[in-house]
Amino acid sequence: MEEYAPGTLTQIKDNLRVYGSMEESAKGYFEFIQLERYQNLRGITDPEEYLETIKADGYATSSTYVENTMRIVTQYNLTGYDRKGEEGMAKTASAVIAQARAWVGKKEADGTHKSIIDVYNSHKPLARGYKVKYTDAWCAAFVSAVAIKCGATDIIPTECGCGQMIALFKNLGEWSESDSRTPQPGDIIFYDWNDTGTGDNTGWPDHVGIVESVSGGKITVIEGNKDNAVARRTIAVNGRYIRGYGVPKYDKEASAGTAEGTKSVAEVAKEVIAGKWGNSTDRKNRLTAAGYDYDKVQSEVNAILSGSKTASDKISVGDKVKVTNNITYTGKSFKTYYKEYDVIEVKGDCVVIGIGKTVTAAVNVKNLAKV
Repeated sequence: MEEYAPGTLTQIKDNLRVYGSMEESAKGYFEFIQLERYQNLRGITDPEEYLETIKADGYATSSTYVENTMRIVTQYNLTGYDRKGEEGMAKTASAVIAQARAWVGKKEADGTHKSIIDVYNSHKPLARGYKVKYTDAWCAAFVSAVAIKCGATDIIPTECGCGQMIALFKNLGEWSESDSRTPQPGDIIFYDWNDTGTGDNTGWPDHVGIVESVSGGKITVIEGNKDNAVARRTIAVNGRYIRGYGVPKYDKEASAGTAEGTKSVAEVAKEVIAGKWGNSTDRKNRLTAAGYDYDKVQSEVNAILSGSKTASDKISVGDKVKVTNNITYTGKSFKTYYKEYDVIEVKGDCVVIGIGKTVTAAVNVKNLAKV
């Protein structure tokens, strides 16, 4: 039954899609929302706004669809899973910088800056309850939107005003009043255009950006609303107009050039399909910042969604594997004492695993993941 007009049910005949598992169902939904009419769902993180948008797109006709679905979301605290996922993300300076770089070039002239404002407004609750307009100054909204995309709002507070953002950094114990300090990449730099250049600048802040790099006494900053666009500024360390710095408590990360993801390509690809790594440029930035080869992961994703055999599925002698289901080839359970095992022999879908040349078990290949 469909409810094309409120209160009037219409009986229709249509095809229903049936899935053999929850995993197949999730995969099917992911494929379905790639349709052009659902592209406006990207970037929406508020569940009620998402439901209202997808209903308007024609996904559901019930006049109580949003109300009924939100009742379930609230009853079972389903948004808690979103927060859990955000908490599980590494909050690193490199991820924040990568996201800021991805938006360089967005500008008011062609309206591309609107996507940044949309990200800011999608995060609830809005700071002081204010929804930023496309015509507002948006430097602080830019920094906030980067934090939202990186799951770092607990260390980079969301605000649309510079002065209020400084107050929030102070509340977090992440504020450096010294405008003469040498910042670190990922620090949040604030400016006061009325600075006289004499003594410590304690005036009201007018602008804010994200420190991209520091070299030779020069600071390179990525800013939103710089000449009405996302662009870079270079300023001297301890230069005039610097008001101070927000210093987020980032997670520790490997030294530049040595970062390396800890999960297999197949594992990460499944997380991508589940939506844990975002979409498009956002996904690429997060995967790269986490130390993964974006092209390999995306190839794996494409292969999984198309149902084709992937490179990572092909396990060979000498490979390292993880046991995903501790059932032997003959159907008996066995104990796993190690995080990974060596592949000793492969015959069709039967894989003999162990430590070195000591056999642990023969396992169906579908119960293993290549490391």
